[in-house]
Amino acid sequence: MAFTVVRIAGAVYLIYLGIQMIRKRGDADAEAATAVAGQGMSSRRAYWTGMLTNLLNPKMVTFTIAFLPQFVNPELGRVWLQFAILGAILIALEFLVDGAVGVLAGRIGGWLRRRRAVRRRIDVTTGGIFVGLGVRLAVDRG
Repeated sequence: MAFTVVRIAGAVYLIYLGIQMIRKRGDADAEAATAVAGQGMSSRRAYWTGMLTNLLNPKMVTFTIAFLPQFVNPELGRVWLQFAILGAILIALEFLVDGAVGVLAGRIGGWLRRRRAVRRRIDVTTGGIFVGLGVRLAVDRG
């Protein structure tokens, strides 16, 4: 019963978000506020927000706990050092990948801020997908 209530509430919320995205017109006030505020948050704030989000993400913690131990060999000794080295490698790779995604997202965001028609098409498409997912979730009996 509780699962059904949560599923239906989630479906209604997805449909609501989708309709809001489809109905949204170019909000000139929000665009002006973004332009005045320097077009978003500072790099430092974005970095710390991203780091905090990643550290508090239970999927990341679960992945690390499940992934790293399979590469640790207790017979080689110094298990803590093996974990530290593997953890440092994982952090470096995450920094490179997430950093590249951040830089590319920033450039794409700047490009989208200048192209209102493209943004509108993306909003309508995304809204339609949200509505479709919400409807599917609502009628799914699984």
